[in-house]
Amino acid sequence: MRRRALLAAGVAGVTTAAIGRPASAGPGRRQRTVALVPLDDRPVNTYCPEMTAASAGAQVRLPPRDLLGRFFVPGDGAAVARWLTAVEGVDGYVVSVSMLAYGGLIASRTAGPTLASALENVGAIRTLRSTRPDAVIEVHDTIQRLAITSTGTDLDNYRTLLVDWAKLYDQVVNLGQEELRARLDAVRAQIPDQVVEDYLAARARNHQVNRLMVEWVADGTITHLVLSEDDTAPVGLARAERVELEALVEQLDVGDRVEIFPGADEVDALLVARVLAAGTAPTYRVQYAGVSGEEWTAQLEGIPFAENIRRHVTAVGGRVVTGDADIVLAVNTPSAAATQRAADLDAFVDSIGGLLSAGTPVIVVDPLIVNKADHELVTRMEARLDLAALLSYSGWNTGGNALGLALGHGTARWAYLRSSGSGYGVPEMRGPGLAHAEYLLYRFVKDDPWKNVVQVEAYAHARAQGWDPLALTAEQKTYFDGWVRERLVPLTERYFADHFAGHRVVLGRRGKRVFTGTLACFESARVELPWDRLFEVILEPRLRLS
Repeated sequence: MRRRALLAAGVAGVTTAAIGRPASAGPGRRQRTVALVPLDDRPVNTYCPEMTAASAGAQVRLPPRDLLGRFFVPGDGAAVARWLTAVEGVDGYVVSVSMLAYGGLIASRTAGPTLASALENVGAIRTLRSTRPDAVIEVHDTIQRLAITSTGTDLDNYRTLLVDWAKLYDQVVNLGQEELRARLDAVRAQIPDQVVEDYLAARARNHQVNRLMVEWVADGTITHLVLSEDDTAPVGLARAERVELEALVEQLDVGDRVEIFPGADEVDALLVARVLAAGTAPTYRVQYAGVSGEEWTAQLEGIPFAENIRRHVTAVGGRVVTGDADIVLAVNTPSAAATQRAADLDAFVDSIGGLLSAGTPVIVVDPLIVNKADHELVTRMEARLDLAALLSYSGWNTGGNALGLALGHGTARWAYLRSSGSGYGVPEMRGPGLAHAEYLLYRFVKDDPWKNVVQVEAYAHARAQGWDPLALTAEQKTYFDGWVRERLVPLTERYFADHFAGHRVVLGRRGKRVFTGTLACFESARVELPWDRLFEVILEPRLRLS
């Protein structure tokens, strides 16, 4: 659907007014701000929360980047703790315990950080509560995944074996499946003792901190807590830890303030949206492309996807309903049979188009394929929908990641449009509308053509030269910064021209009057690799409204 000038969700049948160039927020209204201690320094944990907030007319305040570490270099948790307790004048705090306690997600999977240092660093949350008794303090921690991080060293030889052992151990020792003991012993014999000891030490430390966070919810230190299961499975040591944590949540009667679900990288953005949408209590009706989410469990997850949706929706401050709802959550699930797939996708996309035409806000979640968009779905959306009319879209990484990123962006944007009629001047609406369009463009390009085409070519190119795409040297990283930039910048510009240019974006409302801006041109895009690997990319497009 090229250069169509349709209105964004929620504006059918009302008067519109075009808006000129973007302007900064007026001096009379304080911009809402969320202080964020991110999971790590990757774009999903920095840029995505920033753009989620920007699309809602708010900003995210982050610690200095040099405190957050990079790849295998841990962040400075003690310095981040000092930063956190010094931040004032914000509407809420979102805190990753993985960063605060250990220096980031990768560091949390190693035995290096001690329990003593972790406890000292997370004490900043207690200090924050004591000095700001009325503050909204949103906290998230990860239940450690089964796999260790690929390091490009001999330790990688044991990654698969450790996952197998962690699953078999749970099945035999915790679930009593003695018929698997011989397999358990055989796998264990192939792993050095030190590797297993380090693995278990990290898990034990992290589990103790997980438990402490639940206790801090009970005593009022933490307003609300998410414990996300990082790349989980139906069985394994992570399952056993989750069961213990669920029992503690029940024992302390804090189930209304704690969510536990598969995911991790999406939670920063999700909780930023929760802070910004506080008090709106959005409702969501779920619509599936194929089978019901009650009948499908996404890869690397351990619960039906419908249950993961309910938990994510609760975490953002909303609830799932079966009837009329504020927002439709359109979820791409597999078809019951391969022969039905084309028809299911056609009907799914046509239904989304009907919802948009009727003025219904729609979030599209694409969790079907791990680590990338379902290209068959996206091509249909490109051909039949006004992509700029969506509240949000994501198909990135695991099912929970895709769900949370789309839900956070869409909810924050919906809450902003809902309140745009009170207190916002028209010039103030332009920045959030532009940020919303830029983030939508980012998501579609990054999740489909980057993941399905450019990244595949980059991996092949690296391997053809004998390079490891997940462990580049500094020189190789510099080379691929240029290689990726040469391909992704013009690709993003073409994507904008084909699917966004000339389309209108809703900026805000005054009663029945809706103000819109037209997406005029692509100005630039920042592109580089955030870490010394080809797994993810920094892509920051800049657009202009007319």
